[in-house]
Amino acid sequence: MNTPEQSLVKHTKAAAFILGFIAFVLFVYVLMALRDILVPVTVAIFLTYLFHPLLMYFKKYKIPTWLSLIVLIFTLIGIYYLVILLIISSLSTLPDKMQLYLAHLTQFVESILKPFDLSLKEFAAMLDIDIQTLDFGKVFERLMQAGIIESIFDSFYAMLGSFFIMMIFWIFMIMGKNKFEDRLKFAFESNLAAVEKNIKAINDQLQSYIIIKTILSLVTGFITTVILLAFGIDFALIWGLIAFILNYIPNIGSIVATFAPILIVMLEYGLGFKSISVAALLIMNQNIIGNFIEPQYLGRHMDLSPVFVLFSLIFWGWIWGITGMFLAVPIAAAMKIFFSNIEALRPIAILLGSNVRKLEDKISIPGRHKVEKDK
Repeated sequence: MNTPEQSLVKHTKAAAFILGFIAFVLFVYVLMALRDILVPVTVAIFLTYLFHPLLMYFKKYKIPTWLSLIVLIFTLIGIYYLVILLIISSLSTLPDKMQLYLAHLTQFVESILKPFDLSLKEFAAMLDIDIQTLDFGKVFERLMQAGIIESIFDSFYAMLGSFFIMMIFWIFMIMGKNKFEDRLKFAFESNLAAVEKNIKAINDQLQSYIIIKTILSLVTGFITTVILLAFGIDFALIWGLIAFILNYIPNIGSIVATFAPILIVMLEYGLGFKSISVAALLIMNQNIIGNFIEPQYLGRHMDLSPVFVLFSLIFWGWIWGITGMFLAVPIAAAMKIFFSNIEALRPIAILLGSNVRKLEDKISIPGRHKVEKDK
């Protein structure tokens, strides 16, 4: 039979668990309900860390902050509009290109079916597919009539609205970053030395992660574009842009960014020297940057457990859609950096990491040292 003290402890733990679960559900609800505000705010935070060193660099040469901000704002708006124009122009030529890819795919399938004495029509009938309907020009027209293409363009305008909301948040954040840090120091004046140390460590590590990750993503996208342009592949700039963006999504992003253009090359040119060369160079590009260069520069920031990364991708993808998947790993890295610099939260940072030896060194396991000594 439980004593009153044991019953109290048991009920307290149960109440804490229930309250924690309710708090988590409310947290998720708030994230989903305020998605249109929180996504631009989160992007603005990362952009603040990305561009703050550049503002400090301009400040060193006596360039006024307002002038530096104007230059950065117009640069970002210009890049955004160029990307939108690039996407729209590519969409306009896509139906004709898809028809060409379909013709090459037809030839490829026919060459595979030939040894089996099967025609494409017979094979399509076996799969219950009407090959006469595979006219992408007509499909595009139907999509236009159904309003699907129009809704895609509407989504671009929605993205434009989110972009300007994000820009407004970013301007206020980047202008008030130093003042906010000063207010934090003033609020925790009794423990000023530790607070200053933690703020500096979090800022430096988070800034390093975002800048290095962005530079490596740009390099990945640039090399992808150069490879595809050198071989005269369609939509080289689009594939480079996709490689840059998807580089923020670990594993899945690299696979899509590598094999999607390879598939297009094979559909256009068949399985020949050009396709094999492009495939080899794209795979090499992703492997060298992803498996050698990136761990070298991001190792201490990206010591994240693969399970935690996967959970982050699923969770933020569910909460904020595709944008959440792009932000998942930067958010996970930011959490680990933040936890690792706060003494009380450091055990959580260790658990989020992938290095088991570090985990054993940081956490005292009863009897472990005694067992090792006996050995």
